[in-house]
Amino acid sequence: MQAGNHEHVLREEGLKMDRNELSIRFWESIHHLVNREGMRVVYISNNNEEVWLEDDRKKPYQIIKLTQRDFDWSNHLRRSIARTFEYSKEISKKLNLRQANVVNVILSIHTPVDDYESIVQKALPLTAGGKNQFRTILIPIKELQDKMFPLATEWDLSEMPRYINLDYIDEDRQDELLVSLKQSVKQSLKKREEKERNLFLHGKPLFTFLLLGIILAIFAFVEMRGSTTSTVTLIEFGAKFDPLILEGEWWRLFNAMFLHIGFLHLFMNSLALFYLGGAVERIFGTGRFVIIYFIAGFIGSASSFMFNDNVSAGASGAIFGCFGALLYFGVNHKRLFFRTMGMNVIVILIINLGFGFLVPMVDNGAHIGGLIGGFLASAIVGLPKHKKNIFQAISLVVTIITATILLWIGYQQETDSEQISMIYYQVGQEYIEAENYEKALPYLEMGVSNENQPDKESEANGHFLLSYVMIKLDDYENAEKQLLLAIELIPTFHEAYYNLALVYSENGQINEALEMVEKAVELNPDNEDYQNLQDELKQLL
Repeated sequence: MQAGNHEHVLREEGLKMDRNELSIRFWESIHHLVNREGMRVVYISNNNEEVWLEDDRKKPYQIIKLTQRDFDWSNHLRRSIARTFEYSKEISKKLNLRQANVVNVILSIHTPVDDYESIVQKALPLTAGGKNQFRTILIPIKELQDKMFPLATEWDLSEMPRYINLDYIDEDRQDELLVSLKQSVKQSLKKREEKERNLFLHGKPLFTFLLLGIILAIFAFVEMRGSTTSTVTLIEFGAKFDPLILEGEWWRLFNAMFLHIGFLHLFMNSLALFYLGGAVERIFGTGRFVIIYFIAGFIGSASSFMFNDNVSAGASGAIFGCFGALLYFGVNHKRLFFRTMGMNVIVILIINLGFGFLVPMVDNGAHIGGLIGGFLASAIVGLPKHKKNIFQAISLVVTIITATILLWIGYQQETDSEQISMIYYQVGQEYIEAENYEKALPYLEMGVSNENQPDKESEANGHFLLSYVMIKLDDYENAEKQLLLAIELIPTFHEAYYNLALVYSENGQINEALEMVEKAVELNPDNEDYQNLQDELKQLL
């Protein structure tokens, strides 16, 4: 009886020693992969017997699961493999590594008593370049050294894990060693998480809030002085307008960043600036963000100056520069970028660019220019606490060259496009509605003298508006010429005939006036003003 108890105690002690060795080897392996090789801990189970690692050192990326566990029967092992396979899909999705290889490594004291080799693989190097493979490798603890070598080769480890000889370490020191290994791995995990978190929290969005305040204040001021949807008001307050930039008002390339066209435009850009600008300022810090914002805004305005003749305003170019800054962050921290905000940023960017191509009034030139400018500006200033490199100097040169080309081509353009003509007419009409005829006159004159006209109707309306201004300024001789040109373009322009009748009447040319008003009545017989003028002229004759 006593001999039996003694054998039982020896077996228990032997099993305990084996379990201690298993745990120590398990954590020694993880410690080496994390602290020596730079793999990332994804998950540690509550019982400390299961650890998932991400190996993103180079492609093809892989996910490694290490488990310390014994299986008595192969069917138990098979069920464990099936659960790991299903969970690996979730892990792959979470890490955005759907094509990654998954290696399920099980360290055990004993192997299953029945046949299990058909459901596991040998620890032999595979041909590089495979994707989406799932393998299970069962390693008895006594064979760890032999079977870890081919895995080290396959994983391209810098060195083999160094396993301590436990024969000369007593039980208490083994326990201390195990605790130390666990703490070291968990401390590494904590430091890496803190380091990654600090990448997003380098600064506070102070300048973002200041920008929002300035933009809102300017919007309110412009609304009090006119209307942010008025072309005249926008031009007067510094919107991007190519003819005036060509005349020397280069400051409009910067000033336009603070103006917005209507409340919806203001709201959308403010919302985007709050989220995107805040994120970029937190990542890059306030000083870098200021540089990124204004370089992106300037490149966006210069691009708009080159590609777009419309009157334009808004912070869109600078906001797209924030997209560019986030993409630069993604280039430098690809895995972290896609694990956090990456796909959201890319999807929103694609939607906005697509919207810009589909909607003619959207200034996609400014958007694309701002996007490129933001990326280049981010490359110039670099990320905080990152080493300076030659790419920063190259980016500065590329940015200067890009800005120079955009401005040079922009300043070579002619202000005779159809769109410029439409803007001149729009501005002239708005000044007419405000009864500011002297300011309306030069815009309308530039509009009708433009070689490229949108269509006959627009050109005829331009001559008609110019004649109206000339009548108000008592220049009847030139008003007559403009009305005749309008009628020549559109013979059915009854309003032009009527105004021409008024001009002839004012000059005492009653017969000519009657002829013109009769033509107007013929074209629009229901107009009472035409009929009344016709009756008055007949009485004078």
